Amino acid sequence: MSADVLVTKYAQSLFEATEANKTTATVAAELQQVVQIFTQADAVTFFSSPFNSLDTRLMVAKSALEGKCSPETFNFMITVVEKERVAFLAQINEAFQTLVRAQGGETEGTLVVASDISEGFKSQVEAKVSGVLNKKVKLKVEKDSSLLSGYKVMVGGWTLDDSAQFHLNKIKEDISKRGI
Repeated sequence: MSADVLVTKYAQSLFEATEANKTTATVAAELQQVVQIFTQADAVTFFSSPFNSLDTRLMVAKSALEGKCSPETFNFMITVVEKERVAFLAQINEAFQTLVRAQGGETEGTLVVASDISEGFKSQVEAKVSGVLNKKVKLKVEKDSSLLSGYKVMVGGWTLDDSAQFHLNKIKEDISKRGI
């Protein structure tokens, strides 16, 4: 089974279980915190070491989580440890969070910029794109030094290009059409 299929199956199974129990929001928040702990270098080394038996790994996971999270999060994490899938935990969490956002009518995208931007500008672009797509859009910011100025927004298969290069190409195209 490929890693992508495995990640998708685990995320989908957790999502379906939490939806049935109406605990999706709680588990989403807990899983974010648990992933931060279980993906630290020491934890990754411990859970991936062949010198630690499965019983030892389970004991450590149970003692770390028992009584500190919901039963759904606890059971999910024990399954992940039992099936030796801790290495995929960050990817599973990302896929699960994407399902949660989609269920809430939210989607993710990327805002590509030439230099640092303010949080206010990011919020304005998110509002503009949300209005166009009729869904709540959350953008992560990436810098691309090849952009002279302006920005690009990519959400799913949709792209908004408001970069200087795009506008220069449009002007060049216009001039070529006019035969100047």
